[in-house]
Amino acid sequence: MDLLTAPIAHELELFDQRMDDALRADVELAHEIARYMAALQGKRLRPTLALLSARAVGYEDERAIDAAVAVEMIHAATMIHDDVVDAASMRRGRPSVGSAWSGQLAVLMGDFLLSRALCILVGLDSLPALGAVARATERLSIGEIHEIQIGRQLDTSQDSYFRMVSDKTASLITASVQMGPILAQAAPRVIDAMGAYGEALGTAFQIADDILDFTGNAATLGKPVGIDLREGKITLPLILALERAPAPVRQSINRLMKCDHKSNAEWHRLVDFVNEHAGVAAAQQRASQHAETARRALHELAPSPAREALEFAVRRAVERQH
Repeated sequence: MDLLTAPIAHELELFDQRMDDALRADVELAHEIARYMAALQGKRLRPTLALLSARAVGYEDERAIDAAVAVEMIHAATMIHDDVVDAASMRRGRPSVGSAWSGQLAVLMGDFLLSRALCILVGLDSLPALGAVARATERLSIGEIHEIQIGRQLDTSQDSYFRMVSDKTASLITASVQMGPILAQAAPRVIDAMGAYGEALGTAFQIADDILDFTGNAATLGKPVGIDLREGKITLPLILALERAPAPVRQSINRLMKCDHKSNAEWHRLVDFVNEHAGVAAAQQRASQHAETARRALHELAPSPAREALEFAVRRAVERQH
């Protein structure tokens, strides 16, 4: 237990129980895949944030736990679908659902999780809460499509990147931290502040993920270093390195990026280019700026252990190593 989870230790126990219940299915194959997915469980960032935000506004109703289950199921569904889109064979160091079974079953399992999450959200009997998650899910889908588009177009503008990140990553984190205040019927300024917190935290989190693609360890990441580049993803360290590079070097890298087939040496050249032109360092600075925005947004909350944990979540997101 650490600073992030200590204030909600009991709620997380209930979350685990209800998550297990929500993953049960009458069809044995679906239940088998669900059990496998439970073993791939990640950091539970979104449900943790949802429960902390509820505690931070003094909301202790068990509907907050159901809301946390719903957002985690949506996140899990998008991860399964992501792996299918990316043809990823591994997830957190183990075979992805699509690799362990099939792409077809992975898509269907993702659909099952989304529909089960929808049922849970309807059960909250809160149209504002349902609307917040529905809008986030729509934005998330658009962000995924936008990521593919900017990769195909080699669109290296910061505006395109941050618009994509806002939809793809920050949207569900934002909905997660707004669920508690919405269910508690908190003041609009508090709900808006938590929205600003989630947006900034989600952006910082994605930038940190981009950085890890260049600095992380393949064993701890569960995926090869530099894989985002190979999958055609345009990330902030690359964008910032291109902005800082002399024109001849930038033109040479742009030509290389347009090549359909690259050797391992050419992929390494792209990674080296980003490091040599301070792309990683510049991206770290931007992540820190968004982290500070997230911390300032929390000033709308009264001091509490839950608020301290939300502040710690910002630091952990930016400083994480995997």
